[in-house]
Amino acid sequence: MKKIKLLIITFIFISCSQKDEIIEGDLAFKSVNSFNYYNLNQKTIDTWERVLDSTRQIKNPSANDISVLNYFDDLKKYKVIKSPWIKLKTKKSIINVYLKLNDYEKVKNYNSNDLILNNRKVILKMNIETRGDKIYYCKELISVKEVDGKTYTSK
Repeated sequence: MKKIKLLIITFIFISCSQKDEIIEGDLAFKSVNSFNYYNLNQKTIDTWERVLDSTRQIKNPSANDISVLNYFDDLKKYKVIKSPWIKLKTKKSIINVYLKLNDYEKVKNYNSNDLILNNRKVILKMNIETRGDKIYYCKELISVKEVDGKTYTSK
């Protein structure tokens, strides 16, 4: 009987911890973005690490300081600190999605100005894994479609 209960509990835990979801959204652009260490040289990464370490030493850090530290800690924890990323406008919100390099290669050449001038937008369909609360990782880029429409941009 204990084995059956354990099996049921294990099954429920595994079922509930599944965080993969097929999401479709528009490639979005922002003039001011958060960032990670993708495409940075080691010297710049080391400089940022020193800044983060100094910030951790502040006795009464601001809410913004804590937010930045948590952001970088999550990027490291979920192993996307050096992953390329994009903005994705979904029905619910605009999210950062981290990608494998080969998937990023398929979308990196889209330019907001060109899309806007030609009244085009890019629709992406992806299998996304949610890591933690706010880290979205593209496990599979299912499709990329350029269609007529308005590209989302924000300043």
